[in-house]
Amino acid sequence: MSIAEAIINPLSKNLQKSGQIEVLGGCRAEEIHITGEDNEIEAVSYISKDGTKLKIENVDACVLAVGAKGLKQIMKASPELSKVCPQLTGAASLNGIDVISTRIWFDGFVETDTPANVFSNFDELRGAGGTFFMLDQLQNNTELWGGSLPLGSVMAADFYNAGSLLPLSNKDLINLLTVDLLPKAVPKFSSVKIVDSYVVRCPGAVSWFSPGSYALRPPLEVSGVPNLVCAGDWVKMGDREHGSKGLCQERAFVSGLEAANALARKGALGPDKMNEHEVIPIRKDEPQVVIGREVNRKVWEQLNFLGISSNWIR
Repeated sequence: MSIAEAIINPLSKNLQKSGQIEVLGGCRAEEIHITGEDNEIEAVSYISKDGTKLKIENVDACVLAVGAKGLKQIMKASPELSKVCPQLTGAASLNGIDVISTRIWFDGFVETDTPANVFSNFDELRGAGGTFFMLDQLQNNTELWGGSLPLGSVMAADFYNAGSLLPLSNKDLINLLTVDLLPKAVPKFSSVKIVDSYVVRCPGAVSWFSPGSYALRPPLEVSGVPNLVCAGDWVKMGDREHGSKGLCQERAFVSGLEAANALARKGALGPDKMNEHEVIPIRKDEPQVVIGREVNRKVWEQLNFLGISSNWIR
């Protein structure tokens, strides 16, 4: 079962049952319109499933929950917003990395030391990074097989920075996994066969936290546009920053809560919707992490004093 099946779709259905929200699935935001006086967002144009351009009028507030690729397209089509939002045009200059996601159903069960694993030092990756997860060790295997009797293990593998792998056919990508990578990582994979598989390509879809990109990443609250906020793992949250800095899904979730909280504080959601959602902090760092961070800070203080700086430090 995917994240969409287990979380996103049920959440969407429950929200729509409340009668307070309408989810326009399969649609793509195109242009954001602002007023000429106070620079508030007043409408959003979008492209429907069938390619029709439509517009949502009388917008109270807007949450930009897009990555670099989506933001590029929106800012390109929104000259009014681009004129008053240098923060967003700067963020739109950043890039994302290419990702390939796969899932394979096998005719036998494969035991691994851990359900979550990383591919490392494989020339076959062509410079990409790779992870694979044994979903049958993490989820209900019957559901993974669509309610049928499970025949074997179900594995999900993702390739990051995968531009060199994107041109390969689906068949070649699956062969790369089942012939070149998995048997070398876990020899038992050589004894099972493929029952089914699928491949999803996501060019430029994942945040690229490249050196020097921090200064250009979008802020939680956008200066100059009072009813616009941003959400996503690459958003800078300022004094609302959360401890989940290296955890993309968790940080994206927290930024969504903080985006809604920011609009509530401003009264953009209405006078009867100003309550803020609780954001649970992460647990404190372990002692060795605290010590290591302090040592690193002191070392760089001395190096900076000598005029030595690093492009890796924001």
